[in-house]
Amino acid sequence: MAGLQIGMSIEAAEQSLQEMPGFVPPAPGEVRNRGFAHYESELSISVDFDSLGVVRAIELFRPEKDVQVVFRGVNLFTESADAVISQLAEMFHVEIEDGGLNITAPSVFIGLWRSVLPEDSGGDDGRHFESVIIAAPGYGS
Repeated sequence: MAGLQIGMSIEAAEQSLQEMPGFVPPAPGEVRNRGFAHYESELSISVDFDSLGVVRAIELFRPEKDVQVVFRGVNLFTESADAVISQLAEMFHVEIEDGGLNITAPSVFIGLWRSVLPEDSGGDDGRHFESVIIAAPGYGS
């Protein structure tokens, strides 16, 4: 996420989002929320900011190709959700909620989400996480 950081201004974040390779500008007439960007890889990034315009969280949505999202050596979208959970649990305390749909590592302010568990989907859905959020301390509380 070259240049994108918690604590920066929303204006600087939007500039960084637009400068990332593969950025797809909005189509004519398309309205996007502030801090949202979409890319050719199908990666989407959404930046949450406070009332002063300071970035407090960055959420990435799973790309379909050409992009790897790696946190402390763990490829968050390519590796299976079970492998991601296991690897993160070796490094940090993880909290597993909703039977495994939501995973958080509070000490490093990272959370992962999937909409369904593999055993409930009857297919490949749920085998990988769909989004990851990295946040400032205290986000969501």
